[in-house]
Amino acid sequence: MTPALRLIAILGLVLTCAGCGTAAAARQDPAPTASSPEADGVAQVVTAAELAAWGRARRDADALLIAARMLDEVPLRLGASGDPGLGPVLTPAGLRLEAAALRADQRAVEEVVVTGSRARRNEDRAVEVQREDLAEPRQPAPRQPAQRQPTRPAPAAPPPPPPPPPPPPPPAMLGVQSSPFGAGPVSTVRRLASRESWSFEIDARGAEILRIAAIGDGDTDVDLTVRDAAGRVLCADGFGDHYPVCTLSPGAPARLRVQVVNRGALWTRVQVLSN
Repeated sequence: MTPALRLIAILGLVLTCAGCGTAAAARQDPAPTASSPEADGVAQVVTAAELAAWGRARRDADALLIAARMLDEVPLRLGASGDPGLGPVLTPAGLRLEAAALRADQRAVEEVVVTGSRARRNEDRAVEVQREDLAEPRQPAPRQPAQRQPTRPAPAAPPPPPPPPPPPPPPAMLGVQSSPFGAGPVSTVRRLASRESWSFEIDARGAEILRIAAIGDGDTDVDLTVRDAAGRVLCADGFGDHYPVCTLSPGAPARLRVQVVNRGALWTRVQVLSN
């Protein structure tokens, strides 16, 4: 074999081996993990909860209103294992009521402490009442005899107004009509006693981000742990937080076990969100 043919044979062998290695590497690479609108919805609800807590700590009504607007965008699907009659821990209406109360308190503080107008108004009213009590009683003015007016026939009663039109039919769906977060996360609300643990199983889809969050009512700390079928811990968030979050990316469909623990000395209401 001539040197030229030997060189061509070697180059062909190298290219063949490189192609085999590339194909093997392609087979070993994990499937890309995609996010879902529902997983993004879980993240937005948690962000709204943290913003609301920040607003309460600083008595910032605008922060509560922004958190309410964030919740407005995320629809929720009712979970099957929740306690009956328990609503979500966070609602847009509840945050707006809190914001209104904060603004009313702030106006009262500004009026009394800064301007003092409310205090002066109360003092002036007290002085007026005292002066009225010390003043001489007023004599009633003499009444003039009423003159009899000629009787006239009473006018006829006007016809009754027409009945109001019927109300429009209710919309086909209540809540969020259109949302960038798809059908929304699954929301399950439970009441947990002190040191009580609540566990349940979920089926994770492969090649898709799984996001689970636990939102407490703020009275106690909540721990969140996710395990696989063999009991191995895949995620644990127990850093003394009211809003623990676990984000996983399973490469294949799997059944996982979620555990929520109330670490406080009081009972608490916990809302678990997942996609």
